[in-house]
Amino acid sequence: MKLNLKTICLGAFASCTLAACDLDTTPTTSLDTSAVFQSTDNADAVLRGVWYYMFNSGSTYASVGLNSLLINDDFGGSDVVRARSYGFSSSYSLTNGFSRGEYNGVMWDIMYTAINNCNAVIANIDHVEGDGSEKNRIKGQALATRGYAYMMLASHYSFSIEKDPDAVCVPIWLEPSDYDSALHGIPASSVSEVYAQALSDLKDALDYIPETYSHGNTSTDQYKIDHLVTLGLLARTSLYAARWQDAYDYADAALAINSYIMTEDEFNGGFNDYTNGEWMWGLSPTLDDNLPAYTFYFKDTTTPGASYTSLCADPNFVNTAFEEGDYRKDMYRFGYTQQGQEYKMLCTKFRFADVENQMADILLMRTSEMYLIKMEAAAHLSGKESEAQTMLQEFRQHRMKSGYTAAPVTATGDDLLAEIWLERRKELWGEGFSLTDIIRTQQSVSRQQYMTQQYDTDGNPMYDKDGKPLEVNAGHTTLSLPDDTPFVANSIYYLFRIPEQEELQNPDLYSRYPKSDLY
Repeated sequence: MKLNLKTICLGAFASCTLAACDLDTTPTTSLDTSAVFQSTDNADAVLRGVWYYMFNSGSTYASVGLNSLLINDDFGGSDVVRARSYGFSSSYSLTNGFSRGEYNGVMWDIMYTAINNCNAVIANIDHVEGDGSEKNRIKGQALATRGYAYMMLASHYSFSIEKDPDAVCVPIWLEPSDYDSALHGIPASSVSEVYAQALSDLKDALDYIPETYSHGNTSTDQYKIDHLVTLGLLARTSLYAARWQDAYDYADAALAINSYIMTEDEFNGGFNDYTNGEWMWGLSPTLDDNLPAYTFYFKDTTTPGASYTSLCADPNFVNTAFEEGDYRKDMYRFGYTQQGQEYKMLCTKFRFADVENQMADILLMRTSEMYLIKMEAAAHLSGKESEAQTMLQEFRQHRMKSGYTAAPVTATGDDLLAEIWLERRKELWGEGFSLTDIIRTQQSVSRQQYMTQQYDTDGNPMYDKDGKPLEVNAGHTTLSLPDDTPFVANSIYYLFRIPEQEELQNPDLYSRYPKSDLY
């Protein structure tokens, strides 16, 4: 393997977030920068350390790195049912983000640690020894990583930009922190400003990362942001920021490089292999660095030994969303979870490649998302509605079994957007988009119970002592918001919330944009 993320000393390079409360750690800039940034190799090592931290840090085994944050977003939405197992209970009950639970702190720490270290790379890379093109590539990747972090913060700490573009979001740090700046903190910016910063960073990254640079097929390089990934991040961030023309153009540019759509056999392959032609970005763990793949214990509900089997499906969604002949529906079946032996709707979409060695590749972006972004943006753009209809129908056809034809798309306006959003739910189920899409489209979480005939582990129907069929709820068990009120659009419980210590120790936090009266 020979080069893995764990080779970086994180105590030095990823030791401090930018939160005003984290003063018990050593800010990056307290190091002798002349010693750290001596060469492009050292600067590249800092960036590798950033991504190691992003994939591996967390407070429990259920909050391991970036992938756990994406799983949190699925549990908080409408289409995932949580089995009574270890992990993600606060995500499913929506008592996590607004209530400043486990994943709130993990999100804040991961993103601001990455931002701080990227700031150090950006501030110093021009002065290190090394090839100019390498310096540009490293600087571009640092900018793209920072842009990604700000996109994640903007999409979780504020409602849709269309609801209130001036709503308070999070602070924007563009310089490496030192003791004084960490002690005092800086004001939070608006959600518009945070998205604008994310887009600015990603656009600059596109200029710095050579168009010819690709992370290629080397397994240990899959996490590296290349030209194609930058285009994909620009498309995703533009969509979240409601910049429809930019979202359309960047998705189109990404698809001009890779337009591949996987086959039925590939779709059923377990979503665990970066060599899939659709995959644009991900992480391929090694035996020495396999902790990020621990998250498959929650996502894999069918492989013997994947013990938690928590990520079950909502039968109401599965039974109503997929048309006849759609092979994606075949991924779902009723059965027993491996822990607690609950009768739930299991899913074969995510499966360990090697459960004994805890191995599976982690997906972060694929071409299908680009198709969905392009068609949604087209539905918003004047003169492109028919194009959006055609794209949606063609995309659905790709997911049909041989001999079946997807229904023509005739919906227009808001109805067309609703169909595209539903297609995102079907295609991207379990990939970390559920709660983010609910927030940005100003929709409501929707959950119901699902009573069904219960079968034993041998597949035989079960009956009570009077011979009546035994029924069990295989659907949702949390049916309201934490305050026992019905689910609604734009609920505060969908949001992450700035950590309390940051509020207490950052006197200027709300000096530019007031704290929301929702809190």
